[in-house]
Amino acid sequence: MVRRFNLADILLLKRLQDQVACLDLELALLWSPAPLSLALLECLALNQGRSATFVEDEHPPNQHTQGFIQAWDRPDRLSCDVEFVAPDLDGSVSTARLWRSLLEHLSVAKGESGLHRVFATVPDNGPAPEVFRQTGFGPYARRHVLRLDRLPSDIDPEHSTHCQSVQEADAAALLRLRSSLIPRPVQQAEGGIQPERDPTGILPWWKSREAREYVWGEGGEIQALIRIVIGEEGHWLRILLGPNTGGHADAVLRDSLRLVASHPALPVYCAVREYESGLQGALDSLGFEPVASELLMVKHTTVRARVPVQKLSPALEKGVETAAPISTSNRCQNPP
Repeated sequence: MVRRFNLADILLLKRLQDQVACLDLELALLWSPAPLSLALLECLALNQGRSATFVEDEHPPNQHTQGFIQAWDRPDRLSCDVEFVAPDLDGSVSTARLWRSLLEHLSVAKGESGLHRVFATVPDNGPAPEVFRQTGFGPYARRHVLRLDRLPSDIDPEHSTHCQSVQEADAAALLRLRSSLIPRPVQQAEGGIQPERDPTGILPWWKSREAREYVWGEGGEIQALIRIVIGEEGHWLRILLGPNTGGHADAVLRDSLRLVASHPALPVYCAVREYESGLQGALDSLGFEPVASELLMVKHTTVRARVPVQKLSPALEKGVETAAPISTSNRCQNPP
């Protein structure tokens, strides 16, 4: 049976986190977090309910009846992301069954707590997508993650750029930018035009982090949005190019790297969704190498509604036997 993590599960998580599947590359590549430390913060009520860890620990224990899943709430408190599942899929039927059990329990628990969506970013070259499909998740986009180990020698952090820090006055223009770039099916899957997800808010206090956003433009017009996350083991770059900015992709990317150059020299990762094709050529020309291809998946939760019990009909109050509806009777007599 799946249940909420408690202090008696510390040794279980400590052992299983060496076999964990991390479904958040940004988090894994920039900080290498340990799910146990976040689960402990839950018990100490130090994470303000932002993460939830569930454990499967049947008896007698064996490698396929023990596992855990951890999800982190997004700031809107209407959705969450599956971050860790353990043990990793190994091709066996029993491990796939364990994943389905954990995912189903998580979806029900999050639905009952008022969340509308459960998101997952799943490697598209393994068995995970099918397991998620079997538990009600559907893919809505694909993204590619690329890596640059060393900045080009001509990237000068002191060079002037077209970048400015995002201001409140930019909100309307950025909303139009996202609306023009994000396809309608993706907007529907994500619950509207959402800003970039910030994974740094859930990290423990001892993990250093910094996230900044910039707008890029010429002639007073915003043509691109740049988001840079500075981690302990790498930096993460997201660039949203406007629909008419393809010719400036190389300039936007170079200016973005100039902003990164003022931080410690670590690998730079860039995530590009499949519908953001305007940036791919610039990334290739500067030497970015593919790291992973992933499916973005979502499951819409079902919230159990509490319906008040109505007053009994006069027939039932008097004990008069009532006939079942025909459709119900047929189902009872002719089970599928």
